[in-house]
Amino acid sequence: MKPRRQGGQVLLALLLLGLVLGTGSLLASGALRARAEAQAHARSIAALAEARSALIGYAISYAERHPDTGYGFLPCPDRDNDGSTDLGACGARGHFTLGRLPWRTLGLPELRDGWGECLWYAVAGSIKHNPKPLSLNWDSPGQFEPQGANREPLRLQTADGRAVAVLFAPGPARRGQARAGRRPGTCSGTDASDLPQYLDHPYPLGGATPFTVMQGGEPADAAGDSNDLLAWIGVDEIFAAWRRRSDHTAYLDSLLTRAASALTARLARADRDTWLDAHATRIGMLHAAPLPPAAALGLPAPERGEIDQWRDQMHFAACPAGDTCITVTRTHGTEPCSAVLGFAGERVPSGPAAQRRSTATQRADPAQYFEGVNAPGFAQGIPAFEGVATVPHRRDNHPGTDDVILCLP
Repeated sequence: MKPRRQGGQVLLALLLLGLVLGTGSLLASGALRARAEAQAHARSIAALAEARSALIGYAISYAERHPDTGYGFLPCPDRDNDGSTDLGACGARGHFTLGRLPWRTLGLPELRDGWGECLWYAVAGSIKHNPKPLSLNWDSPGQFEPQGANREPLRLQTADGRAVAVLFAPGPARRGQARAGRRPGTCSGTDASDLPQYLDHPYPLGGATPFTVMQGGEPADAAGDSNDLLAWIGVDEIFAAWRRRSDHTAYLDSLLTRAASALTARLARADRDTWLDAHATRIGMLHAAPLPPAAALGLPAPERGEIDQWRDQMHFAACPAGDTCITVTRTHGTEPCSAVLGFAGERVPSGPAAQRRSTATQRADPAQYFEGVNAPGFAQGIPAFEGVATVPHRRDNHPGTDDVILCLP
């Protein structure tokens, strides 16, 4: 009986050893899978960050590649899966559009997320380069409302809390998604119509109405909730980067000088009174209004676009009789003027004097743009203004909200 008992003990030991080894293998397999998913997640984050940086760089250098157009524009997406922004317009003016990231247009390598999929990209109609919006500046609205994985709103530090661009890393395919194989030199899939096979929410490919974009969960949730990983850009981030260019104030000063010269020439014409009746309101002692379109100022077509992009930041006021009834106060004294052109600068973002420029009613209120005596000057026709004559560099003591007031003789 002893040999049989020993044989049973050996068998039991082998079974226990197998159980221990099997459990260890399972544990090791789970740990390795979690580690691989974490590494893939990190690669997705890195790809999104690189694409985001490239888009901001594209926006703040746009005028160097496209003269007489201005800054801030973002490219249209790649809709036919060749890595480049499509030729021609991408939807109607003011409409967002969604497709793959145009990595060739941005001068990037073929960026992929941690699961080998190319990035997708949506751009707001307020900032896309074709067809261009009628205005583009630090008050341009967004069209995308980010939400977290638990569906809480992720409000941006912008005037309207919306993003102007969103990047998507689609992650691994979920149940029900069928992704075509990769063609040589391109991302997997076909054109933008295969979006449902990559992104986990029924996003539209274009439209005018703002919509919610959803941040996905961890990769391990691929069979359940969305695993799309998102990054986004607010308009404030683009213009914060643009302000770091040493020449941004010179650019704005040049625009103001050109607008002021055109306004001066227009007010010097014999039909001054007729023009003022058509483009301004007689209020108090002045004619006052937002600056009209550059075409109404008589500017030639090639010079209109850049000024029109910023004209919602500009108001003007003029003496009805053409005399120098306006006084502009400077740090060194006062100047008599027959008209003034005011540039509002950035909104005051917080505090009791916070300015809001999101709705039509807010945009019609000079107090949402100008401070001190300048707001009643433009709103009530009071012929007294104050401010600097050139755009100040943004510093701690000059946050970019200072009013610029140009005196017209």
